[in-house]
Amino acid sequence: MATTSHKAYTQSATTILSTELNSITANNNTSLSSAIDNTTNLDLFMDVELVLAAQGSSRSNGAYVALYMVQALDGTNYGDAQELTAKLIATFPLDAATTARRSTFQDIPIPPGLIKVFARNVTGQTLAASGNTVKYRTHSVQTV
Repeated sequence: MATTSHKAYTQSATTILSTELNSITANNNTSLSSAIDNTTNLDLFMDVELVLAAQGSSRSNGAYVALYMVQALDGTNYGDAQELTAKLIATFPLDAATTARRSTFQDIPIPPGLIKVFARNVTGQTLAASGNTVKYRTHSVQTV
């Protein structure tokens, strides 16, 4: 009987958002990231890590950062960095503190093409002026 398991990551962790997150005010979106090209590896999943530097003011109760994905279905034109029309792929819950935080989200399905991501700050406060990142790694499954 065949067994299905994860394949190894096809790349090292890659920063996809950094300066786009710096000083982003509450309830606003970052600009789109650079492209994630999944046309060759054809990976099925993406793991992401959010790192936030310490904030100047305490986050609101129920604070989070949302990560969205847009696709270039035609290989050229991406959807807008608009949370109402993009696909929500991860929500990173945060405590009502100012402390730096690191959080991961695993096994996000991704299409076999070009995608970009953007984040939405729903912390109730402006993010720190530096030290914020989103990194990703892609992987698939194998049957043996």
